[in-house]
Amino acid sequence: MAPRLRAVAGVVPHTAASVADVGAGDGQLARHLRARGLHVIATERRPGPYARLRAALPELDCRQGEGLEVLRPGEFDGVVLAGFGGHTIARVLEASPRVVQALKWLVLQPQQHADHLLAWLGGAGYRVDLRATMAQGRHSYTVLLVRPYEHS
Repeated sequence: MAPRLRAVAGVVPHTAASVADVGAGDGQLARHLRARGLHVIATERRPGPYARLRAALPELDCRQGEGLEVLRPGEFDGVVLAGFGGHTIARVLEASPRVVQALKWLVLQPQQHADHLLAWLGGAGYRVDLRATMAQGRHSYTVLLVRPYEHS
């Protein structure tokens, strides 16, 4: 697993029982979290990436759809959104308020615009419990563990 994804996995709370990996790509992170004992739901938006994810992880609950729209409130403890821009992460969270309201934690790894995402999170009622920066090759990545204030 790539160092960036290892850093993301390392921020998922050890008390977590279930997680949705939104935009799961090739499923490396979802597979790792499943091996850690979590119930995992993996999603992909487009048909091609979804078919590859489904083929790579036939034992997992894989769903095709936009953002959190294919998920139901309370199905999982937290969500991972890794590899999207900060603006996109904010839009995904804004688009599914019922699902987001049920979350206990979120692990976010913006590829760019982390400052925009941090400002949005503060205004949307989230607190940052952990902010880590890691390097992979020539790139530096921010990984965040955030919680809604009501789940403190």
